[in-house]
Amino acid sequence: MKNVILLGDSIRQQYCERVKELLKDICDVRFPEDNCAYTLKTVWNVRNWVNETGFEKVDLIHYNNGIWDHHRTLADAAPLSTPEQYLYLNRRLHDHMTTYTDKLIWATTTPAGLGYNPNKPNSLCYLSRDEWNKEIALYNNILAGYLTSKGVWITDLNAVIGADLDNICDDGIHLSDKGTELAAQAVAENIRKCLAE
Repeated sequence: MKNVILLGDSIRQQYCERVKELLKDICDVRFPEDNCAYTLKTVWNVRNWVNETGFEKVDLIHYNNGIWDHHRTLADAAPLSTPEQYLYLNRRLHDHMTTYTDKLIWATTTPAGLGYNPNKPNSLCYLSRDEWNKEIALYNNILAGYLTSKGVWITDLNAVIGADLDNICDDGIHLSDKGTELAAQAVAENIRKCLAE
């Protein structure tokens, strides 16, 4: 059995149990209960999360961060991480994760759906849906270019989920049941292919 770790935000939390089920014939899949949230939180906690799995050897890590890095939480309405900060932090994260395994898969950040509303109370976004999705595409492209050059595989959840807005639930951010299944299938398939290489 191969040892696989899933890291990531609430999107990962939605599909992780299903991925574990889909890969039970070839992998022991483990993941933190925590929402890994924004990239800096993952940089800070990845060592603990890997250690908590109890794996003596890690064969593959599949991970994502992104939505939280776009959130606006301060009066300046700037994203939590600028594009430059996002790349910098993910470069550090990549370098650290290569100390555990040479098989890494990063998942692109999923788009916002029709239920996305930047005007609701306590919104963390403040951008229109089109602006939000353009920014997500920018961050995805920046990081995908860098990680591809490092040999990291990509699970393009943005394309999988964005192909049909029914894949996103009424809150405009999280996955519907249909979207969760599609994401799990895409993640599991890419993990199988990467492990077989």
